[in-house]
Amino acid sequence: MTIRKLDDLTRRQIMHGMVTMAAFAVAGSRGAFAQSVNVTLPLISNKRFEGAKVIVESQSGPVISGPIQIFGPIWEKATGATIELVTYPFGQMFEKLRTELSSGAYTSDLINYQTTWGGDFMGGGLMEEVPEDVLKLIQADDIYPIFRKAMSFDGKTYGIAYDGNAHNLFYRRDLFENADYKKKFADQHGYELAPPDTWEQFYDVAKFFSSFDWSGTGKSYGFVEPMGRGTGGVYFLVGRGVSYSKKAGDPYVFFNPDDMSPRITEPGWIQALEDWKKDLAAGPPGLAQYGFSESRPTFVSGQSAMITDWGDIGTLSYSEGSKVKGKTGTALTPGASKVYDRTAKDWIKPEGSSNHAPYLGVTAWLFGVPITAENKEAAWDLAAFFCNPEASTKLVAFPDSGIQPSRAKTIQDPQPLIDAGMDPADAKQYLEAIGKAVGHPNAVLDLSIPGSGEYYNSLDVEASRFMAGEISAEQAMKNASDAWNQTTDRLGRDKQSKLYKAALAG
Repeated sequence: MTIRKLDDLTRRQIMHGMVTMAAFAVAGSRGAFAQSVNVTLPLISNKRFEGAKVIVESQSGPVISGPIQIFGPIWEKATGATIELVTYPFGQMFEKLRTELSSGAYTSDLINYQTTWGGDFMGGGLMEEVPEDVLKLIQADDIYPIFRKAMSFDGKTYGIAYDGNAHNLFYRRDLFENADYKKKFADQHGYELAPPDTWEQFYDVAKFFSSFDWSGTGKSYGFVEPMGRGTGGVYFLVGRGVSYSKKAGDPYVFFNPDDMSPRITEPGWIQALEDWKKDLAAGPPGLAQYGFSESRPTFVSGQSAMITDWGDIGTLSYSEGSKVKGKTGTALTPGASKVYDRTAKDWIKPEGSSNHAPYLGVTAWLFGVPITAENKEAAWDLAAFFCNPEASTKLVAFPDSGIQPSRAKTIQDPQPLIDAGMDPADAKQYLEAIGKAVGHPNAVLDLSIPGSGEYYNSLDVEASRFMAGEISAEQAMKNASDAWNQTTDRLGRDKQSKLYKAALAG
C-alpha cells in the first residue's frame, strides 16, 4: 500500500473541520487490543482486480483512515489490486475534495466524506450511485434507517455508511448509585437522583455534583462538554436547541423549507442558549472556552459526573489510565420539558415527560465513488470490505478507529467491545443508549446542504458573544439568523430550499 499525506495546504477555518480534528485529538491509547488479539476483517467477495490501483482519499489518521492503512493489505492480497491512500488534515479536506471533484479530472476512485457535505457532493451530481449488488453485499438493510437515509440524497443512494454518529449523555454510574448521594439529592430536590430526563434536571444534578468534593481531588465538577468558540461547542448548543424546537413529524428544524427563513430566532433556540450559560456554574473554571481536548480528559480522569459527547467516550472509558472504567453509564441526552409550537406560536407540553430529539451531529462518515473515478468496480468492492456487518462490528471496538455504531448487528452485540477491554456493564448500556438515540423517531440529522460550515460558524460566533456577556441571547440569535440569510442569498435561496428538502427526503 502506498500512503501519501498531503499536510502542506493552508488550513481552512471550516467549522466542521475544526470540530472533527478537535474531537479526536485526545483519543487515548488502546493498543493492547490490537496487540493481544489477532483482529482481521472478512473477505465478502471473490472478485479479482489484478494490477488495478485504487486511489482512496481520507482524513489524516489514525481515526477514519487508520483502518484503511491497517486492514487494506488484506484486501490487496485477496484481489491483486493495490491501494494508494491519500490523507488530508480535516480542516483542509472539504475544500480539497470539492475542488477536485468539481474540476472533472480523475483524482481518486474512493473517498471518505461526511454527510454534512452531502449537499455539495451528492446534490452537486459529483458522486456515483451505489450499485444494487453492492448494497446487497454489505447487507444495507442492517444499517439503521436514519443512517440509510443519510446515505441518500433526493431519493438516490450515493454513499455507504462507514461510521454513525449521535450525541449521548455519559455519566458516573457509581455516583448515581451511591446511597448517601441519592438521599442527599432527594432531600434537596424532592425527586430521585437519576440520569437527567430534562435540561432542568440536568442543571439540578450538575449543580449537586459540583457542590462537594466527591472525587477527593479538589476538582469535582457536575458536568463538562465543549463550549468554546471554534472547538465544536456549537454542536452541543444545537443538540440542546433541537430538543426545545423539534416537534415529532416535522424534520425541518433549522429552516422553513419553503422560503429558507431561519428558525433559530424562535424561543426554543433562545431558551437553549440561556440554559447553556446557566449551566456554566456547575462545570470547571474556564468551561466556556473548553474544547474536546479539555472536556474528555476531565471526564476520563474522574473529575466530572457527566459529559455529553459522541460515542468516543465509550472507548475512551477503557483507555490507559482511565479512572471511569466500569463506572461509565450511557443514556439519551436530556429532553425538554416544553417544546415551542411554531404554528400556535406558543410553548406546549410534550407528550410524556419530555421532548427528546437526539442530535446526530456529523451524522455519518461515508464511502463514495466520484463520477470521475477510473476503477469504480474495485472501489466499491473495497468500500464493501470495510462496511459489511462483521467489519463494522470489529471497527467500532478497534483502537482509535473513530468508528461509531451504525448497524443493528453492532448495537446488539457488546462482546467485541468487551473483548477490547470495555467493562461488560458499560458496554451493554453504551450500545443500548446509542441504539435508542439513532433509532429515535424524533432524531435530528445534521445540516447537510451547501454552506453548512458557514451556517454553523455564524451561530458559533454569536453564541460565544452571548456567553461572554457582550449581547443578549435574543440578539445573538438574530445576528446569527441575519448571517444565515446572507449565506442563503449568496448561494441562491431557491436552490438552497430545493436542496434542503431533498436532503431530508432521503
